[in-house]
Amino acid sequence: MNTKTFYKLADNVSIRPERFGALVYNYDNRRLCFVHSHLVADFVAGLDGARPLAEMVEAFMAGRGLADAAGASVLRAVSQLEQMGVVRAVR
Repeated sequence: MNTKTFYKLADNVSIRPERFGALVYNYDNRRLCFVHSHLVADFVAGLDGARPLAEMVEAFMAGRGLADAAGASVLRAVSQLEQMGVVRAVR
């Protein structure tokens, strides 16, 4: 995953916050997946394609006062969600 790339939530994908994290539903392929982290769910829901991924992660972690290790975890999750078609590269 290139952290200099701009990412956003894929079209026709919705995220619903849940007690355990979030449910992610893709209306195109009817795929339902579970995100077992509120942190990842919040981050992915905020991806808008306006800034590079690295900048988004840095700002997100700083805004929550979290360490860089948490950012690495978020990047791994975003990479997996990209493979599943939940997030996509914009440019």
